[in-house]
Amino acid sequence: MGAVIVVGGSGFIGRHVAAALLDAGQSVATPSHSDFDIARETPDALADKLAGASVVVNCAGLARDGRVDNLEAVNFVGAQRLGEACRIAGVRRLVHISALGADCNDAARFQRSKGAGEQALAAIEGVQVVIVRPSLVMGPGGASGDFFSALAALPVPPRLGTGQWRVQPLHVTELANLIVKLALEPDPPKSVDAVGPAPVSTDDLTGQLRSWLGLGESARLPLSRGALGALAWANEIVEAGPGDREFVALLERGNFADPSSISAALGRAPLNFAQSLSRQPASMGDLWRARLYFLQPLLRLTLGFLWFGTGLVSFGLFPPAEFYVMLGELGLTGPLAEVALFGAAGLNIVLGVMLLVNWRPAWVATVMLALLIVFSFAALLLPHEYWLTPFAPILKNLPIGVALLALIAMQRPDRAGAQHVSALASSPTKAEPLRSVF
Repeated sequence: MGAVIVVGGSGFIGRHVAAALLDAGQSVATPSHSDFDIARETPDALADKLAGASVVVNCAGLARDGRVDNLEAVNFVGAQRLGEACRIAGVRRLVHISALGADCNDAARFQRSKGAGEQALAAIEGVQVVIVRPSLVMGPGGASGDFFSALAALPVPPRLGTGQWRVQPLHVTELANLIVKLALEPDPPKSVDAVGPAPVSTDDLTGQLRSWLGLGESARLPLSRGALGALAWANEIVEAGPGDREFVALLERGNFADPSSISAALGRAPLNFAQSLSRQPASMGDLWRARLYFLQPLLRLTLGFLWFGTGLVSFGLFPPAEFYVMLGELGLTGPLAEVALFGAAGLNIVLGVMLLVNWRPAWVATVMLALLIVFSFAALLLPHEYWLTPFAPILKNLPIGVALLALIAMQRPDRAGAQHVSALASSPTKAEPLRSVF
């Protein structure tokens, strides 16, 4: 059997699938997004890169529009191009991860794009296409798993709607085991609904995660549908996980199915979510990640507003004459003082805006930290009456600096997981994160 190529192999699901295939003794390749772009490259170009592969697993997908790609480009057009590439390259089987409830006519764009992708693949001849339709794919490091863990870790977990919205979560390790079987079995089914053994309510789901994190039972914070919609709208702006309005609407209408197809494919009933959690006890790192989940965007926004506001104040809200007196104490006068004042103010505004819009926050925070250190040492050169006050303006830079370091530390690396997968596969192929599916 030739190599198994996992498209999106360094994303959340893809990493687990690649590891499970390696455990099964398969040769695995995980091309990076830049080397294998299903949203932009032609089928012929992609086919050249699939040479020698007998099975392709497509774990690449978007749950919402990204800064570069959108749902249709990846979930529909990308799937279609990949299917054509498999046909041209003579790939025997394509295992494609779609979504439970995918439908070309669905009201939700995500479901429509996934349904269109399925329809496009159904028209591909000469390739055995296997469709996997997961409900919520859960596990540490995944978008849905981290989001619900964060809700569970709040001092008073929120009740989503009635608290009885039903989902059928499947742990990512169970999904990976399923995909390995579908990739390697001689006669796999055409499609599988990848769900747990039974639906659970959203209250039960957060309760199970809270127990897994080692936290006690807690009262629930009721959220009306209107309040939940407003929070989801705000979440679309700050980008704190998958909790946008479409995600909430999908939860509200329910996301569950008959588990018979996954049971037949696995040769056993799938583990329920609580069983899967018990096999991987939570660490202190899991608890920290859950508790910091919503704090990270708040930290980014508050630091962004601080820098933006500081720059705005320096543009005239604070008397420029007083600034010039301070700059004079440092030997900066005339045009040089103006350049220093308005240049620094403009730079603060630009950096603040960049952080607010979430553009390369780790890089922006690093620049902010460097400037903070420079300005702090410069301020120490001023006469002591400028900084030796009860408000401790220089000392306040210490916790701000630590906050910047924390923000930098909480950013996901651009190539998270790539080295792990590539090393296991003994593959020279570069890898970088792709987006996790819903």
